[in-house]
Amino acid sequence: MAENRAINNLRQKVRSYSGYRWLVLVTVAAGMIMAILSSSIVNIALPTITAEFGSSINTMTWVVTIFMITQATLMPVWGRAGDIYGHRKIFIAGLVVFSATSIICTVAWDPYSLIAGRALQAVGASALSPMALAFIYQAFPSRDRAQALGVMGGVIGSAPVLGLAGGGLLVDAFGWRSIFFIYIPLCALFVPVALLILEESGGQDSRGFDVLGGVLLSTGLFSGLLGLNQGSVWGWTDWRILACFAVSMALLAAFVLHERRTALSLLDLTLLKIRSLASSNIAAFFSSGAMFGSLLLLPYFFQSILGITPSATGFAIAPLALMFLLTAPIGGRLTARIGARLTASIGLMVSATGFLLLALQISPEATNLKLAGPILIMGIGLGLTMAPLTTAAVHDVPPDKRGIASSLPNMSRFIGGSFAIAVFSTVLTSRLAGHLINPGVSADAAAGMTSSDGEAAVIGNPITREALSASFRDVFLFAITFLAISFVVVQFIPRLKYAITSGSDR
Repeated sequence: MAENRAINNLRQKVRSYSGYRWLVLVTVAAGMIMAILSSSIVNIALPTITAEFGSSINTMTWVVTIFMITQATLMPVWGRAGDIYGHRKIFIAGLVVFSATSIICTVAWDPYSLIAGRALQAVGASALSPMALAFIYQAFPSRDRAQALGVMGGVIGSAPVLGLAGGGLLVDAFGWRSIFFIYIPLCALFVPVALLILEESGGQDSRGFDVLGGVLLSTGLFSGLLGLNQGSVWGWTDWRILACFAVSMALLAAFVLHERRTALSLLDLTLLKIRSLASSNIAAFFSSGAMFGSLLLLPYFFQSILGITPSATGFAIAPLALMFLLTAPIGGRLTARIGARLTASIGLMVSATGFLLLALQISPEATNLKLAGPILIMGIGLGLTMAPLTTAAVHDVPPDKRGIASSLPNMSRFIGGSFAIAVFSTVLTSRLAGHLINPGVSADAAAGMTSSDGEAAVIGNPITREALSASFRDVFLFAITFLAISFVVVQFIPRLKYAITSGSDR
């Protein structure tokens, strides 16, 4: 009894602290860092894991793909669950599930047990992002909210790249299992902290959870993302890909019909009529697609063309993470002053400049120093876009819908990332075949060289190495179209009510 009284007194002291809202931000950001790191840190370890299990590259890519797909499909489900059962309950449940399933990944005995562990790990991770955004909206007044979301944007954007650098160091020092084991003690620390600091919110809707809607939405999204991710592997006209897209469209159509008729409503479709939410989510889809696509391609370019180690690759991409971390809070402050539309537009133009300069520098003779400048500019621009798009997405949403609405920006980013990875990979393969045919390599030989079995032949030959480099250049130029589409959509974001502006977002 005395112990419970002491804990309650400590909790009251913490929550009466003048900087309490920043403690909330640090707490939820810590959970998000783990979730996002786990989606990228494994990339560096994949070659080591592949060699130990004696598996194929195509099989091992599912260690990454299954995590991204599962997160994207379950985020709205967890978001709605937070609105019904309470945001703190769902956030802590996510931490516990994430920690427990990290044990499965740590002791994985073959590729399939690791893939299963990653799918289960993503179940917990998918609960953290929507709950984190809901807590920020609860803890911060409107005048400080954009800055807080800017800090969170820096975390979201920098964590994947930091994962590449940290993952290389962990694998070199302790082996690949350490990249999963590390989350167990971290979660053991963060769960008590979350119980102490976070105050329960949500739980305002007692109508119950829309189970059928959750099943239709998650399986529909999963089918579509599976088709996108496997299209370049199985072939876009393969019956399995066509079946994935057909099933996805049928299930999502059934979801829309169900949501219009049910009183429970997993996703209130009227939310999509909110202009700020719809336009910012579409813009996030394309801008994040450019970011995730580049994070996939850059490590491959550094290691395959320039021949540097995985650890060195992580540090070569670090300027993007550093600038993202520094400029995302600035983007939050700018959003409060000049509006979400203008801030996001500036960020997209800066990032497009970075992509263009990077494409111009791509060559087999490129150096880390020459590429650092464009990568740095990309980070500045992408960092500036994070806070305005997240702020606009949730700003006009009713409080009782904030959990589900908060899940949509990150779901849009993950789906956009999956879409861009599939598209960029297809463009890279097709452009490589074209560049190989130009110097006289036959079409059949070019097709063989673009497969995983022919990768060494491409990299080892000066002609094919130049062709691969030119293909990367083409893809980074193509990525600018994603930013251009995002720029156009951003112009439809209305003025946020709290923005200190003379009408820039009108």
